[in-house]
Amino acid sequence: MEQAISTGNDNPIQMADTVYSKEKSLFAILAIISGLIWAVLILATKGLALIYVLMFFIIYLFTHSAFISYLKGTAVEISPEQFPDLHKQYLACCERLEIKEPPRAYLLAADGMLNALATRFLRRNYIVLFSSIVDALESDKDALNFYIGHELGHIRRNHIGKEPLLVFATWLPLVGAAYARACEYTCDLHGLRCCNSLRSATNAVAVLAAGVEQWKRMNVDQYIRQTQESSEFWMSFHELNSSYPWLTKRMARVQATAQGKVYAAPSRSVFAYLFSLFMPRMGTAGGGIIILAAIIGVAAAVAIPAYKKYQEKAGAASINYDDANYATSTPQMETEPANVPDAALAIEHIDQLHQSLAPITGVLTQYYQSHKAWPTELEPLGFSDEQLTTFNLYSEGIVGFVAGEALGDYQGYEVYLSPQVDEQDNVTWVCSSNGIPDEYLPADCQG
Repeated sequence: MEQAISTGNDNPIQMADTVYSKEKSLFAILAIISGLIWAVLILATKGLALIYVLMFFIIYLFTHSAFISYLKGTAVEISPEQFPDLHKQYLACCERLEIKEPPRAYLLAADGMLNALATRFLRRNYIVLFSSIVDALESDKDALNFYIGHELGHIRRNHIGKEPLLVFATWLPLVGAAYARACEYTCDLHGLRCCNSLRSATNAVAVLAAGVEQWKRMNVDQYIRQTQESSEFWMSFHELNSSYPWLTKRMARVQATAQGKVYAAPSRSVFAYLFSLFMPRMGTAGGGIIILAAIIGVAAAVAIPAYKKYQEKAGAASINYDDANYATSTPQMETEPANVPDAALAIEHIDQLHQSLAPITGVLTQYYQSHKAWPTELEPLGFSDEQLTTFNLYSEGIVGFVAGEALGDYQGYEVYLSPQVDEQDNVTWVCSSNGIPDEYLPADCQG
């Protein structure tokens, strides 16, 4: 690793060069798509989707508060009194990245993990440095600036704060993962901005590749040559569906940028792009689960009311009522009834009940034509108690009356009068039954 091109306080790149070229355009695409989905969901559910959003926010609040509480109760906060040299180094990175209010920074032992992270909770930002990475770079403290700058990049670019807006678009094939990788490249540029030399920046990336000790003996140029293998189908496919670029490419881009060159990444397999079109991005770790749960929750907000409405319409059209649609169950018979009714008497009985409901259907028709809706209660319509005991009122204005003894073993089955409304609000009442055979029904009730 002999490629250092600057030393002292010379910055390899300028502040204007700290945003990866594709990040803004990819964000714009995702923001438009996600914004449209949000608008449609809120309008389609008449605001019900916001209830699900609140539910998942409460879940997030409690789960993420556990991590923040663990951080404050376990990790060591970096301050003038605690690790003062590291604190000065941290503040210098914040100043170089023009961050006026430095986030709270912590040092955390994480079972040898070589990493750092940025997070946000209730409008407060946090930076966490894992102690293993600090120990690994004890011989090159400037390389630690790369990690500090990378995480500060997430905060400065508000990647965390943008997640709720983009939640319904980040799972999209290709573009969702591409945006996540673009954010990582942007943060690498922030890390490079904080380093005083190219050598320190490549040292930082080398630690992730080779580990705590072996990075010191790593050949960076040879490592960068491995990027040529990323053109193969499988490497192309998995990178296209990953939130992180291959580390070899990150190393190559850091080196080229610091040398003032434009990095040209190896082309990817065309077939990998085709297959990736069918691979939604689910994020990393629990993020994908949260996104999927949010999608399911908001989809339910749309689907449940729509399904209920469909059930009501289907019930009105087919008159296929079961125990869930009315208060009393209808007796069912699987075999020929023992008490076979006289067909003529049965038809006359049903016809009389049908005709007796003419005043009732007339009142219901007038109510609908006045209110453009069907009543849900009968008492306010002025019916007598005797009338109320002869029929049942269901949703969508459907009226049902129960057959008497003249139907033999079919007594107790209902006959329904279903309103059919035309464009001029004229109402026609259609008679039918889903339990009484046609031979015992008047002609206008058969069918």
